[in-house]
Amino acid sequence: MTRILQLYAANDQGVVTTRICPLPDVRTAQVKREINGEYSLTAVLPRGSLYENEIQTGRAVKATVNEAGTEQYFIIKKRSRTLTGDMSVYAEHQSYYFGGVMLGAGAANEQGRPEVTFPAIRTYAVPSITGICTWTYSRSGALRANFPARPRPISVMEALKSYLVGAAGGELIFDGFNVEYVDAMGADNGAFYRYAVNLTDMGAEDVLDGYATGIYPFWGSQGDTNRPLTVLTNKVYNFTGTWPIQVIVPVDMTDLFDTQPTQQQLLDACAEYETLHKPTGIPLSIRAARVRVEGDVAVDLGDTVRVVNTPWGIDIKTRIFALTFDALQGRVLDVQFGTVNPGFAGAVKNMK
Repeated sequence: MTRILQLYAANDQGVVTTRICPLPDVRTAQVKREINGEYSLTAVLPRGSLYENEIQTGRAVKATVNEAGTEQYFIIKKRSRTLTGDMSVYAEHQSYYFGGVMLGAGAANEQGRPEVTFPAIRTYAVPSITGICTWTYSRSGALRANFPARPRPISVMEALKSYLVGAAGGELIFDGFNVEYVDAMGADNGAFYRYAVNLTDMGAEDVLDGYATGIYPFWGSQGDTNRPLTVLTNKVYNFTGTWPIQVIVPVDMTDLFDTQPTQQQLLDACAEYETLHKPTGIPLSIRAARVRVEGDVAVDLGDTVRVVNTPWGIDIKTRIFALTFDALQGRVLDVQFGTVNPGFAGAVKNMK
């Protein structure tokens, strides 16, 4: 059964107000989602669409985003025309509004672990967002995620991905304006992509982009008398292992120490960074598509699935880090395994 997108009015904060009309003649509508990354909707309407004049930037489109039937709002950011007269509409998830909300200066006083940092980002947002959303902390364990002592101007969305995800890992689940901060989203329900059963397309690549074999850690800055630039005696901290090519990335550790760190403290911080971010091999990315057959279970972002392609010698269990969903037909078009958008330099999560 074909699902119909719905068009809504929204205020300048992206809060949906009233329904305007259905969009029954949309030709294609695809939702792209990535863990800690993209969350967008692209739709195409034919020339002479009944409601093309109603489709305006700033308005909201309600669309289904997964096989479970969950619906979300997307704010229209761009309209374009093709030579044939078709209209292409690009919209971003409602939560992208946080990219235009600044983190207030008072947040710098909220030093602590993620369970303190996370709600403080919401509390100190400018303009205030406390009236439009609820945030839930669902992480486990003691993790480091402090505000910098001298924070630069940064948006709420950047703060979530830098001060939280970038510093302490974890994943963000967006449901409208509501945000849940979890260790990992998704589940293992026994879903599979199997050659000669339901696998219809598959591609794989291994690349060295977004990959690091060591870091250049530093604290402070050149010319700052209060925080003089401090680096390791050996300059570079190399990860253990053998690599086809050396890739060193800079890592600013100024926010980790209130006072100038010793060499040992820097080395300890580097070891912790290596534990979190060292690649286990050359990053491998697999993209696959399937057709639902009897016994198949629905899949969603973050789920663990089994991928079997006998001719390629592949039989692994891995997570879905990105997917494209057909919002009209209610089915997943393709999924991507192997690479997650980490939110920090050089960090890559690989298949296990």
